[in-house]
Amino acid sequence: MQRLGTIDIFPPAENFVYMDAASVGLTHKGAAAAINRWQQALADEGTIAFDEQDEVECLDNLNNAAAKLFNARPQDIATASSETVLMASLAWAVMPPKGSTIVATETTHPSTVYPWMRVAEATGAKMRWAKADNLYIDPDHLEALIDDSTSVVCLSHVEYGTGQVFDLARFAKAARRHGAICVVDVTQSAGQVPIDIAATGIDAAAASTYKWLCGPFGTGFMYISPALQKLTPGIIGWRTHKDMWDFQANRLEMPESAKRYEFGTMAYGTAFGATEAMNYLLGHSIEKIHVHNRAIADRLMSGLLELGAEVLSPKNAEERSATIAARFPGKNSKDFARTLKANNVIASLRRDFIRFSPHLYNNADDIDRGLAAIKAAL
Repeated sequence: MQRLGTIDIFPPAENFVYMDAASVGLTHKGAAAAINRWQQALADEGTIAFDEQDEVECLDNLNNAAAKLFNARPQDIATASSETVLMASLAWAVMPPKGSTIVATETTHPSTVYPWMRVAEATGAKMRWAKADNLYIDPDHLEALIDDSTSVVCLSHVEYGTGQVFDLARFAKAARRHGAICVVDVTQSAGQVPIDIAATGIDAAAASTYKWLCGPFGTGFMYISPALQKLTPGIIGWRTHKDMWDFQANRLEMPESAKRYEFGTMAYGTAFGATEAMNYLLGHSIEKIHVHNRAIADRLMSGLLELGAEVLSPKNAEERSATIAARFPGKNSKDFARTLKANNVIASLRRDFIRFSPHLYNNADDIDRGLAAIKAAL
């Protein structure tokens, strides 16, 4: 198992056993360079280097890359500074009514669900939580919570802690059967697990670019179904108008596309970097990356089990990703994570467990080196 992403593209992979993509992925070297070029050109020449047409095209190019990632149409993609602001804008657009329920898992990331909780406080909607058993969510239990009172099913495609993968088509179908929408945070899957919007039938999918997409902080994007494009976004600004360069404060005519969810000025250089990184991943194909990541994750999981670790991530193939969570009997996870870092094995402490998340820049040798360091620390 060789690296798909080579060390000339991801230099830190030469010096570290970097298994922390679920926290912050290694940034594509070309993406970082694209951001720096934009910033330097702006400093040197101002709008001569970055005029109004450039300001439009830099987001359009990112939307085109995101559309390819999702098997969606570019006009159904909106870009902003993070997944969170897009999710918040959508939540206020949907405004789940009083008496309705919003179904979510108690193990989801706060950024996924806090926007919906905030809107529920204002409207009188209620949260309905799928409970976890040792961080595992039973899909049957989750689906059973969806009924005729449900207005929104809000999920993480891949749970940030254990890497559990949900069948999006199943839950989109269940939501639709009861007249609800299915909204998904794909930040932990985009770049490592194939996402086919057309096949799943989900209504919205949002991601940030600094994890598995190997891009920068400061950029997020969202697929928004044509039906949700008819709503008024919760966050609006000068970019919300269908002709954003017609600076008239006393009118607001929104475009008939997801562009209405793009609301304001952002650090545009990050869009150049995110586009560069995504096009690189798409050049390999997400399917190929998924196969590679699963192979090295399988090797890691087998090794952890042999060392006596308590692996919290699902064991069955259908519910697994490249994210693996583990506890080590007799070891304090906080101290153990610090020990591994001191030995150049980079993973994340989450709650009371350690989360490993190798990506395309890792190979079998990395996994073996990481396991050897874990064994020595044990």
